[in-house]
Amino acid sequence: MTKEQKKATRKALRQYAEGPVRAAWAEVIEGVLRHYEAVEPLCAQLLRLRYLEGKTEDEVVPALYVSRSTTYQKAQLDLLSTVAVFAARYGAL
Repeated sequence: MTKEQKKATRKALRQYAEGPVRAAWAEVIEGVLRHYEAVEPLCAQLLRLRYLEGKTEDEVVPALYVSRSTTYQKAQLDLLSTVAVFAARYGAL
């Protein structure tokens, strides 16, 4: 994943939480949540807390009971990559 793709994905997720791209990204978010609920619940919870509920990183890290330096950063990168793949599949990114 390039820096530009990562930045575009993060921006779209933040906008989704704010509402203006909700309809265009609904399938993407639902697909990613289904995927992660089955294979990596931590990433599903990260998506919900950080992007759908709009919580800060400082709020999310303790809520997930993970360390910021390793687990959170790995889950964040994995999440953004997966969202980008789903967004490309649905033509949203």
